[in-house]
Amino acid sequence: MLQFEEEYFKRFRYSQREHLIRRYVLEVLKWGSEVSNSKLLDGHGKTALDVGCAYGYAVDVLKSLGYDACGIDVSKHGARHAKKTYSPSFVVCDVQRNLPFLNGIFDLVTCFQVLEHLPHPLRAIKNAFSSCRNVMICTTPNKAVEKPVKKLVKDFDKTHINLRAPEEWRKYLKNFEHSIVKVEPFFDASLRVADRLLFFKSFRLPYFGLDTRILIKR
Repeated sequence: MLQFEEEYFKRFRYSQREHLIRRYVLEVLKWGSEVSNSKLLDGHGKTALDVGCAYGYAVDVLKSLGYDACGIDVSKHGARHAKKTYSPSFVVCDVQRNLPFLNGIFDLVTCFQVLEHLPHPLRAIKNAFSSCRNVMICTTPNKAVEKPVKKLVKDFDKTHINLRAPEEWRKYLKNFEHSIVKVEPFFDASLRVADRLLFFKSFRLPYFGLDTRILIKR
């Protein structure tokens, strides 16, 4: 099992990316609303789970949108930091195993930049989706683009052990019964000065998008 504890978060300056992560989450939810015809930016009266919550930034965004939200992460350090900063609604567990939730309990399940770290990403998707009664959204780097680009800018994460291209995800997810699956590559353009985010915009970019966004709807 790969360890994602304090040293990992420090190495990638995770806390310095907070504003970027928050905007990223909102852009993904906006996209998900459009392609699923669901009001994902309105969480009032709804429940949400963020898989691989790390420091809890996405959960906090979901709560700001009105969701009764919680998060899970394999990292004890990440969950401890999230609990201390936000609330007790964070649980340490491995999504590749059985989750401590009832089936169909969440209106929305999110999983941002997690699948690439896992030995068994399809098992993780199935487990997470079992707790979802409406929409699940995942993002993960595009195998065809991520490694050369990130190596060029010296930001490549060696814990990305399971990179896949969008067409691979379409193939693997086509057998999800009674569900709609949407897979699209995207590119995020951003401008930061120090820790201040000045600009952020997501663009659909066939084949060469740095990230792949996956939506599954019951």
